[in-house]
Amino acid sequence: MLKVKIVELTFKLDAKAIDIAEVFGLHPMMLYRWRQEYREGKLKYFPNRRVSMSLNQKSSPPPSKKEISDNERLKKENERLKKENELLKKATVSSASKAERFGFIAEHGAALGIRYLCDWLLVSRSGYYKWRHRPESSRAAKARALGIKIEQVFYQHDTNYGSPRVCEALRAKGYKVNHKAVERIMREMGLVGKAARIYRQKAAPKRFYAKLPNLRLELGSPTEINQQWVGDLTYLKVGKEYQYLAVVLDLYSRRVIGWSLGDNKSAELTREAIRQAIRYRKLKDGLIFHTDRGPEYGAYLIQDELKRHGITSSMNRPKYVTDNAHMESFFQSLKTEKYHGEHYQSKSELRIALGDYMMNYYNKKRMHSALGYVSPNKHEILNS
Repeated sequence: MLKVKIVELTFKLDAKAIDIAEVFGLHPMMLYRWRQEYREGKLKYFPNRRVSMSLNQKSSPPPSKKEISDNERLKKENERLKKENELLKKATVSSASKAERFGFIAEHGAALGIRYLCDWLLVSRSGYYKWRHRPESSRAAKARALGIKIEQVFYQHDTNYGSPRVCEALRAKGYKVNHKAVERIMREMGLVGKAARIYRQKAAPKRFYAKLPNLRLELGSPTEINQQWVGDLTYLKVGKEYQYLAVVLDLYSRRVIGWSLGDNKSAELTREAIRQAIRYRKLKDGLIFHTDRGPEYGAYLIQDELKRHGITSSMNRPKYVTDNAHMESFFQSLKTEKYHGEHYQSKSELRIALGDYMMNYYNKKRMHSALGYVSPNKHEILNS
């Protein structure tokens, strides 16, 4: 039996049991348990019978009832060992508190048996059943109630929020919560917010378009709305075709004030997003519009449009893609929360989803860490 042979290796070889457990993919505590059973004589080797066959023998004799019984027993034991191995490799409660060990038994007792797990974790069955039937503690009740609230916020925001935003969302609703408690409960419940993918952008070649300075370097951060706008475009794939999305943000509140979606990456596409922003906002003297140095913004079609409305154009410094980091951050959030993992069947479906995300969710509901964990709309209202 493989179980016995592994245990015997720990006694014969000049190696630590933990190293042998790692070689065979076993949990160390399970191997230690086998060694104890082996020393107590509970673990023994039952060799299978060998059936010989001569050259003139056409077929082997049918197995006896005892052989069938032994085979069935070995199959069941093998299945049990597989379950033990998979489960106990994940277990980290062998040195935990009694309450945590009892919780582990309650979760996995149906698969491995209450008696086995109690023996393995060195707790009594009577203690386990006493723990199982005792009234819920006030601390556990509070944690369970908090878990329900956390789950509501998590799914209300379409699994976009990690523990920091979930914590701030609960505080905004008037709950007094600790960020470490929220993080722990989310980890225990398996609630993980969507993670952003990281892209590295290559430096663009030199363009023969308008060469403009980065005015934001001298101005600093805006102090009210309609002082600094930023814009950029990105691409999204639908089926085998690409759609291009141009967006304009008000840098003060990070609010989406204009956007346009189209088949072509062009100056006409970016102009439509700019025109939407102009219709949506009341322009002020001194407004600047900052973008990267792409031809879709350096084109004279765009520069003439901006001049007609008294808007001053500003661009990234050559090879400084981080000068427009706010737009890069916005697109990263959008793709993480509304694009990656989704399967849009048509351009119209993508357009509806993007519009709903930007104008209803991002502007009105999504907490922004740079704004003190309030939405762009609320930030403008609070500071108007």
